Amino acid sequence: MKNIIRVYIKCYDFKVLNKIIEKLKFVSIDNKVNFSGPVFLPTKKEIFNILRSPHVNKDSRDQFQISIHKRLMIFFDVNSRFIIILRDSLFYYSLDFNFRFFC
Repeated sequence: MKNIIRVYIKCYDFKVLNKIIEKLKFVSIDNKVNFSGPVFLPTKKEIFNILRSPHVNKDSRDQFQISIHKRLMIFFDVNSRFIIILRDSLFYYSLDFNFRFFC
């Protein structure tokens, strides 16, 4: 029976995301767990338009953009100890992660 974990990672800063991915690679190699990835998922971009002046100059606006970068890593033949190590290594600011377990 193979235990498979898919880890979806989201972050606003791609540099932080790349550091976390490298950290996950080293953790999996140290615990002798096979992995696949990182798989680059589509970046979600949110664009906001804000009026500079509320009363006049309707054409004068500022534009802001927020990008959410996403990655997927798949780990094969994992045990409970590796899951705890993986969970503890993923705590970082502006980072969101989601585990999906398959048997």
